[in-house]
Amino acid sequence: MTTKQKQDVIWQFTNQRELTKSEFINYFERKVFRTIRKNQMLPENKIFILKKSEDLNTKVLKQILETKFQIKFSKKPNISSANLSSEAEDIFKNITKGKFDNPQKTNAPLIYLSDKEIELYAKLKNIKGTKRKQNKTIQTLFNKFLSKNQDLEVNILKAQNQINGNR
Repeated sequence: MTTKQKQDVIWQFTNQRELTKSEFINYFERKVFRTIRKNQMLPENKIFILKKSEDLNTKVLKQILETKFQIKFSKKPNISSANLSSEAEDIFKNITKGKFDNPQKTNAPLIYLSDKEIELYAKLKNIKGTKRKQNKTIQTLFNKFLSKNQDLEVNILKAQNQINGNR
């Protein structure tokens, strides 16, 4: 990689693979559509119904989905805007309270994308929205573990899915 290209790198994976702006946007959008396909989240009528919200996750999900599907808003959504970070935080919070069951599987196309990835995508696409509120106690614990395990959130989700027998 040349020096110019090195400056264009905006994302680096734990395996040291680096992405430029266009590569990251492509990676992000493909990951959302792959998650929908892999987890069979596509509704029969091919209309996604989101819960009306001003949060960043919902706005990002809406922008990605409306490139290929019709989007509606309702109080009874058929898809969730939850992401990897929010799910991992909820699971971890339940575990610290001694609850090992997780509610039923959710239809969440952003489930394998972290807050950092979503915030970067929103910044690159000029999407404005409110960031989700994080549990400070859980985040303090996460930060201690993240130095040893960069894939902490993914591992928490995988462990919960093994316990529940999902995905």
